[in-house]
Amino acid sequence: MELDEFKAHWNIIQDKEYQQQKISPEKLEEIIMTTTDTLGQMHSKSIYWRTIGKLTIKILIGLVAVVFLIILIKGIYLHSLSVILTSIIYLIILVLYCIITLWVFKRQEQIFTINNSGNVKESIKHTIAAFKRFYLIVNIIYLFLYPAYYYAVIKLFMPYWHPSPQTIFITCAIATALSLIGGHWYYKVKFFKKLKSLEENLKYLEG
Repeated sequence: MELDEFKAHWNIIQDKEYQQQKISPEKLEEIIMTTTDTLGQMHSKSIYWRTIGKLTIKILIGLVAVVFLIILIKGIYLHSLSVILTSIIYLIILVLYCIITLWVFKRQEQIFTINNSGNVKESIKHTIAAFKRFYLIVNIIYLFLYPAYYYAVIKLFMPYWHPSPQTIFITCAIATALSLIGGHWYYKVKFFKKLKSLEENLKYLEG
């Protein structure tokens, strides 16, 4: 449901809602406006990053295809089946990363998609709970996915770099930590501050 339609829908059920919650029509109208504006901003930002993510992943897949083709030709020329099989494993890891990342962007967009629920309080509560659960699950997934992803990137895109396994593991661990910290900082600035606004509205409705 579009933002304007959402506002209109909640305005229609405003009298019923304020009678149930014993809130003045003016205050409920304010809550409706701030909630819809906040959800609209978070939804728009999610759409933006999903678009950027899809473009980035297309570029990554294109690069992977070129690199894998080079490795395949080299492996056939050198009669090295092990090189080809190992590259396929790395390719699977990168494809899995792309699939999960696309799901993350899509799921985030769905969370902030404005629905036509007739209860303002339940809509806010559902959005907050869904996002917090989503954020926890995503961080757990990437905690294990990032190391494998960076390892595959190093092996596929840096064939002439031959560090020790320990150096590669440390590099992957550092890259994973930086990615998780950077992601948390971004969500804290762009999403959690707005989520706090929703929580304040929910507390008022439940108060």
